[in-house]
Amino acid sequence: MAPSDRIIRNRRAVPDGRALVGGLLVGLAAVGTWWFSVGAGTPVPPDHVVALRPISPGHRIEAGDLTVRAIDLPRSVDRQAFTRPDQIVGLIALAPLDAGALVQAAGLGPSTGGSRTREVSFAVDNEWAVGGAVRPGDRIDVFATDDRAHPATTREVLHHALVRRADATGSSSLGDHPGQTITVAVDDPDRLLETVTAIRADKVTVVRATGALASEAAPPSSTTTTTTRPKAPRPTSRKGAGG
Repeated sequence: MAPSDRIIRNRRAVPDGRALVGGLLVGLAAVGTWWFSVGAGTPVPPDHVVALRPISPGHRIEAGDLTVRAIDLPRSVDRQAFTRPDQIVGLIALAPLDAGALVQAAGLGPSTGGSRTREVSFAVDNEWAVGGAVRPGDRIDVFATDDRAHPATTREVLHHALVRRADATGSSSLGDHPGQTITVAVDDPDRLLETVTAIRADKVTVVRATGALASEAAPPSSTTTTTTRPKAPRPTSRKGAGG
């Protein structure tokens, strides 16, 4: 082939570094414009109170138990939630809360109040404690019956006490009497001695008062008693006597 017959083609120009950087900046600007246009007008979710660490039933909520997180909630759930920890500090947890769980009004109850509060535990068979249905956060009235005298007497030793714990004891399958060990908060230290004496020496009956007003009836004084009629003696039989 003669030199004059050769076809000369122009080579494609390869973009240099400046062109590449320029194109990248243009692309980023386009992405940024799209991002802000999509996000424009979208409100930031409000803060809501969540548990910072696990919280047990009956625990008095402290500031260190809580934190806030931005959470977008349905309106029905938002009505039960809180936006500031100080709204619930001092209240009592009625149900367990895992770390990160949303704190809701239905899971909280009023505290017993002052720093003079003490806690005391006692054991009671389920048949004398609402069938074993007492739960942390319940309010209970506790009665002590002394049947050593005749007639027997019953008195109220705790009124509208807050249940901090309620642990099952015994097992009917093992022949034990199923019951509960109940831990309650005692507001008045002056009644603590009487309470301990009663639950150690007398037969205890628990009445659940959750939902009842604490002011329905003032706690009776230590001298107030309720007399119960003595039970008629039960007939007894002796094996082998008279056939």
